[in-house]
Amino acid sequence: MPVPCRYNSLVKLLTHDELCLILKINNTALSELVNAEKIPYKITGSGIRFSPNAISNWIIKPDLDVDNKKYLERFARRIGEKAPKGLKAVQNFAAHFADPWKPVKYYLHKVNNKKLGFVYYVRYFEKGKMIPSSWCTHTNDENAAKIFAVENRDRLINKYYNRAAERKPYFDLYSILKKYYSENSPYLQADKDNGREICEHSRITYNNFINKQFIPFLRKERVNGIEQIDTPLLWRFQKQLRSGIIKKNGTVERKGIKPQTINHYISYISLIFDHLITEGRIKTNPCKSLKSLKIGKNDLKITGCYEVGKLKGVFNRRWKDELSYLLSLIIYTTDMRNSEIERIQVKDFFMIDDVHFLDIPESKSVNGVRIVPIHNFVYRKITAYMRKNKIEDYLFRLPNCKKLGSKRYKSAYTELAGYTGYTAEQLEVENIKFYSGRHFWKTLMNSENLGDVEEYFMGHKVSGDVAKRYNHRDKQGKKKLLEKTRKVFQILDKYVFNAK
Repeated sequence: MPVPCRYNSLVKLLTHDELCLILKINNTALSELVNAEKIPYKITGSGIRFSPNAISNWIIKPDLDVDNKKYLERFARRIGEKAPKGLKAVQNFAAHFADPWKPVKYYLHKVNNKKLGFVYYVRYFEKGKMIPSSWCTHTNDENAAKIFAVENRDRLINKYYNRAAERKPYFDLYSILKKYYSENSPYLQADKDNGREICEHSRITYNNFINKQFIPFLRKERVNGIEQIDTPLLWRFQKQLRSGIIKKNGTVERKGIKPQTINHYISYISLIFDHLITEGRIKTNPCKSLKSLKIGKNDLKITGCYEVGKLKGVFNRRWKDELSYLLSLIIYTTDMRNSEIERIQVKDFFMIDDVHFLDIPESKSVNGVRIVPIHNFVYRKITAYMRKNKIEDYLFRLPNCKKLGSKRYKSAYTELAGYTGYTAEQLEVENIKFYSGRHFWKTLMNSENLGDVEEYFMGHKVSGDVAKRYNHRDKQGKKKLLEKTRKVFQILDKYVFNAK
């Protein structure tokens, strides 16, 4: 219905074009206002006319809200009436093309429900991945479930991420265990701030033990929380480590571990509980009331070594394997640990006066960080090896030898045994391994009354007596260091090399 207006014959009615000129709008806009009945108008015999008085009152506060849905319906109807053939031609053309695919950002799945038979649950996709949580739509009507999924998407996703963000680092037992000894662990950083620090070598060892031994045991025992780990549970863990693992077919998957090693392993776990006590998460450490396993005579097997003088001239001959030669030469003349040898880098060599030294900036313990003297004979062999293999960084990390393992060390000490006349049975009886090189070096120094040299070069922890605690050897200067070094070289020349 047209907007009512009071008709006064004395007032001239405005035409369509006249009103457009007055309002400074185009004909289309005015026609839409009329069709939407948003402007007062009068239907006369001459067509639609507009009263100046009605327009004056209307323009003060015009109602211009347009119903978009009605507008689109009216526009579509107008096109259909005006050009039905053209509209049909466009529709036939569009039928040859499919609408662009738009991925659905949610997934509905049915879950049984006693009351409704089933209800739809929704899971959302975010950044190409499905969020590992689902929400009930409380309906078995698919259309209603879709509406719920669309309308509640942002709310539910934000709720999920906020919940995850609010989790405390101690919330999950297995999360703590997996991350505690991991690289860049926030737990170890907190321990470091409190004065408790472990070296990188120990961190890797602890991390492997926790993830490969302790966590599988806890899962087998169906442990879900820290409060479930008590002393009896740890005692069963000790027992499992001692007995080893035997498969159903009778084959041994892992041999039993020695008591002293198990006791050491338990200390890894105890450190975690100590941290949690410090943070106020638990009150007691179950490892403290766990008795250490007793070490029997058969469990404690001391590493043996060769007799003093047994290696005389061995390193002056040509060996079959170059790497075995160099590994054996280094450990028997420098007293370095296996892990320290693997980390030797070209940049770690330096000189003090005319003596070569090797810096060991990282070791299995704080005391292992030191420098060791390198005999000229040994240094020449090392530099020749580096030139031959074009080594510029790590000495033993070549493409064909990325990491030294037990087989590589065994080859080295087995070949050395052949040159000393030792059989495999003798090596087994005397328990001579690759690590025996450190024992031989210390024994050799003791035989020449140079036993205190271990505090200089072996990286051992100084014993706790008052004399040694108050004797700061790092303050004695390079003169004393070089004096000890040259005595070491003299002993090596006498018992190892064929020096005149």
